[in-house]
Amino acid sequence: MKIIEGLTIIDAGWIRKPAGFRVKYEKLVDGQRVTEYSPPEGSALLDSDVTAWRYAWKLFMASRSDKANIQEAELANIHVVNDADAKVKYYATNKYDLFNPK
Repeated sequence: MKIIEGLTIIDAGWIRKPAGFRVKYEKLVDGQRVTEYSPPEGSALLDSDVTAWRYAWKLFMASRSDKANIQEAELANIHVVNDADAKVKYYATNKYDLFNPK
């Protein structure tokens, strides 16, 4: 087998390392839930899942309706995704967690 053929097989069966991470959440806009990302699509990604989860937790804590006193400022279903928009397990529980599930 040629090296190129072997690398093709390896590439197809190998676990791909994500290029980065972002926080995915929903918020109310004109009474409807809208999905957004932070950092937004097209921007540089966060380099670690731990950093992304800590950022997600801080967004949750800062945007809670009891803190913000504005229902529309509340973020819901906050979680971390990789560059392929696949959910990432929370490092503290090894589960697909959500902050502020709605």
